Amino acid sequence: MRIQHKNILHLFPPVICSFVLLSASAQNAENIINELKGINTQIAGKPCNTKSGMAISNRAMNVFLADKTGYLSEKGDLSLYTNYVTLHSSAGTLTVNHYFQNAKGTDEPLKSLFRIGVEANIADGFNTTWLDKKFKNELGFTLSQTWIGKVTTTFADCSNSSKQKQAMDALRAGILHSLEMDINKKETDFKAALLSIDSADVPGQDLSDATNIALQNFYEDLKGEYEEKFARLQAETLTKTKNFRHITTNWTTISCYIPLFFPSYNIATNLTTPLAEKHPCPFELSISHTRLWESSKAGRLFITVKGRLLANNAVRGFMLDKTDYTQYKNLGGTDTLRFASLKTDEAYLGSYKTFLTPALSARAVYFPTDSHVGFSVLLEKNFGNCNLLNGRLGIPIVLINSKRLPAMNFEFQIAFFDMTHKISNEKKFGNKTSIGVGVGIPFSRLMF
Repeated sequence: MRIQHKNILHLFPPVICSFVLLSASAQNAENIINELKGINTQIAGKPCNTKSGMAISNRAMNVFLADKTGYLSEKGDLSLYTNYVTLHSSAGTLTVNHYFQNAKGTDEPLKSLFRIGVEANIADGFNTTWLDKKFKNELGFTLSQTWIGKVTTTFADCSNSSKQKQAMDALRAGILHSLEMDINKKETDFKAALLSIDSADVPGQDLSDATNIALQNFYEDLKGEYEEKFARLQAETLTKTKNFRHITTNWTTISCYIPLFFPSYNIATNLTTPLAEKHPCPFELSISHTRLWESSKAGRLFITVKGRLLANNAVRGFMLDKTDYTQYKNLGGTDTLRFASLKTDEAYLGSYKTFLTPALSARAVYFPTDSHVGFSVLLEKNFGNCNLLNGRLGIPIVLINSKRLPAMNFEFQIAFFDMTHKISNEKKFGNKTSIGVGVGIPFSRLMF
């Protein structure tokens, strides 16, 4: 009898372990599946013929928009990836940007993003363009806050002649139940693996405690994995099938640029006065609003309106004459000893002053349907002491990777400086038309 009793006792650990596995799996796996089913039910219940209709979940729409907002060529452009880099040839600037944002809730849209970036002037060679970049070896950082508006999805005629909403409901249901089968299979396989664990594998631990730790980690990973899969597969399906009429959204961004390092200017009022150092602080504040229209037939259109306030000065406002040592000496400049000791071979002649320059700009970017090549146009009007009108035409190109996601963006640009000829001495500033390129690279994880 003792032997039989002992043999029965040997059966207790696996029996207890099996009970823990079954109860935990029934609770956690079921919750994961029910959560996805709840999201699907909510979407399917939205009426087709109103602006509250939904084709995919909120997180899936985040993924969808990450592709559609993949146009990225300037530091202020929106990216739904955690990090991105931009390079602009005309200004010679490189920016590295990071968003601080985590997904919230079960199925929440992205509503606000906070970004911090570092900007540096990396190439003196770029300073020879018509813009005559005044700050060499400039370094600063940017702070910005973006608020993203509600996404609106509309469908074609919701009668029997057009079944875009019904088609997406059916396709989404197929995705859901396919994932449900995967979840159950993974759970079964993991349970089988845990049942093979014995006390020797986890010395010094209670077997049930070790099992619970493994289960908790498994279900946390499983939940994150299949929430992401459900969102990604929905977004891919909507992109592929185009089962919508229009998708529209908007975002507003407030940002500021704070210089950390910037070289000084050497300025003399005239040829007979001594050179003096001036230390500008070119901070900038801006607010912009962008609206996005995505049409299954007409393509994609961005329109951005931006206002900014720049701490400007007479040098950046093209109000002074730029000179080098040889020219200064030949013209009869008297402070040649100081000029010869400067680290740079440039100085400015004229009356130096600082002032604020407000500016307004408007930009439109268009991509035809299924095209990764588009067209852009920008106009910017400056006011006050530096009241210049500038323009730009561009050809944006979005390169995609093997997963058909935006990997790198280029915009080849023709820039037109001082279109109304406010600067009289054109030879002083070179050609007012130039060719440039903007580059944007999103990377790291998606903020879905």
